[in-house]
Amino acid sequence: MTNKLKQLLTPSLTRRGFIKSSSAIGGLAAATSAISLPFKSAHAETKSAPGDEKVVWSACTVNCGSRCPLRMHVVDGEIKWVDADNTGNDDYANKDVQVRACLRGRSMRRRVYNPDRLKYPMKRIGKRGEGKFKRISWDEAYTEIVNSLDHIKKEYGNEAIYLNYGTGTLGGTVTKSWPPGKSLIARLMNLTGGYLNHYGDYSTAQIAKGLSYTYGGWANGNSFSDTENSKLIVQFGNNPAETRMSGGGLIHHLIESKAKSNARMIMIDPRYNDTAAGHEDQWIPIKPGTDAAFIAAMAHVMIKEDLVDQEFLDKYCVGYDEKTLPASAPANSDYKSYILGLGEDGVEKTPEWAAPITGIPVDIIIKTAREIGSTKPCAIYQGWGLQRTQNGEIASRAIAMLALLTGNLGIHGGGSGARESDYNIPFVRFPTLENPIKTSISMFLWTDAIVRGPEMTATRDGVRGKDKLDVPIKFIWNYAGNCIINQHSDINRTHDILQDDKACEMIVVIDNHMTSSAKYADIILPDLTTSEQADFCMDGKAANMPYFIFADKAIEPQFEARSIYQICSDLAERMGVGREFTEAATRKVGCVTFTLKP
Repeated sequence: MTNKLKQLLTPSLTRRGFIKSSSAIGGLAAATSAISLPFKSAHAETKSAPGDEKVVWSACTVNCGSRCPLRMHVVDGEIKWVDADNTGNDDYANKDVQVRACLRGRSMRRRVYNPDRLKYPMKRIGKRGEGKFKRISWDEAYTEIVNSLDHIKKEYGNEAIYLNYGTGTLGGTVTKSWPPGKSLIARLMNLTGGYLNHYGDYSTAQIAKGLSYTYGGWANGNSFSDTENSKLIVQFGNNPAETRMSGGGLIHHLIESKAKSNARMIMIDPRYNDTAAGHEDQWIPIKPGTDAAFIAAMAHVMIKEDLVDQEFLDKYCVGYDEKTLPASAPANSDYKSYILGLGEDGVEKTPEWAAPITGIPVDIIIKTAREIGSTKPCAIYQGWGLQRTQNGEIASRAIAMLALLTGNLGIHGGGSGARESDYNIPFVRFPTLENPIKTSISMFLWTDAIVRGPEMTATRDGVRGKDKLDVPIKFIWNYAGNCIINQHSDINRTHDILQDDKACEMIVVIDNHMTSSAKYADIILPDLTTSEQADFCMDGKAANMPYFIFADKAIEPQFEARSIYQICSDLAERMGVGREFTEAATRKVGCVTFTLKP
């Protein structure tokens, strides 16, 4: 690894050091052309006298809808309090905005000094889940991990090694944990034979699958800033005031744009959420899980009253009516026939049919259908909550169909019916190389792969890359994630499966705190928090505000915690691929031009 790359990975890198290094770090921050981005960064630090306070810019990189800078007030090497961004004039039109962190970001000091903070490597001494561990050295931990990997690779092959789902450092670059295939753990494993991958995610599994059948792939709605062109805004279960609340979030863009357009806003949600409060023109309290029925009834009104955009449907859509279906399609298998009760189920989707299902009165269904069908452009959005239910993929497709029926796709002020879009910055992380193992499973079936791996097939279980699994999962990497127990369903079943350490033989957890998942580890490795290292932070849902944050090192690493880069580098050295992991030479791929904010 060159001196430039080492300098970038050194936690004490300052703003001046970053600027000097950035031109040479193509492998980390590569772009095909120069771009200009607002850049939140620490000022060059000077040594402070004992007892003096210094302010160091850091960031919140946890899994949420934003990415926010933090100002760490440090005295004698300890974070005393945390402040939010104080730059900018809150001028959204010119993207000169204070990206103020929410309470979670501003409580980052408690994350660093939490009593449950993992302080040193530990080895399990009780049953999995009991939380009984003994302290060991880093060398002992590394030896246990490498020996286990060697044994499992020889006995079962690399397909028995699994990288579990983890989004604890979603906004990091060096520290990036999701998707696992883009993490440093993946790079380490790809250099040593590969690993069993997964597809899908816990957040968007059903909407991603559902909308792929509607649009042929992932779909975003128009940005909230574009609602300044809308005449009507309709939101299904979408609550950015809570889910994307900070200065880097999207709620500000929605409110400002709505004020410019004076558009009416209809909120469809079982509860009166914070986004509705004081800003909605109508709240429709629908029964949970009945959105598809509500939309079917509105479609019935639109079809009967000639409120659909027939020209758009004829030109861009397949399957709305019979004339756009292939000759081989069964009779009355089109959408229109389904709504009118001519399809297989024979049920006409009238407002009277939908009212007892949805809890929405007939007159409200009719009025809402008429307003959506006659008002254009109409921005239709959905949150991710309604697709996290049984048949959630059908609900997500139904909402997208509402946007298509009214011809609001591909126009200013309209949208696709998906969640609102955000601004993504092209920024290449560590190259993780190609995984020699081409097999992957659904992220939700890793527990099945432990107990019945060789029985899992492509046809029955969705195994990808081959017809079936050859071996069960024997080794699990769990980096910056709590999905082993906290986020996975049927916790009692998961507990029973993991209790058998002859089934899955080794679980390694790398984290900051003793989470419920960490209690099921065989080896625990204490990770650094963002405040203890330098990193680039992005991937926030920042609407029309393109920015990223250089988070400087605010304090020295606490206890015996080590960075994920050091952990992987140390393991790579012991596994005979140390030089390959760190790369003695950097790649010059491109350059990035930064516009610095003071």
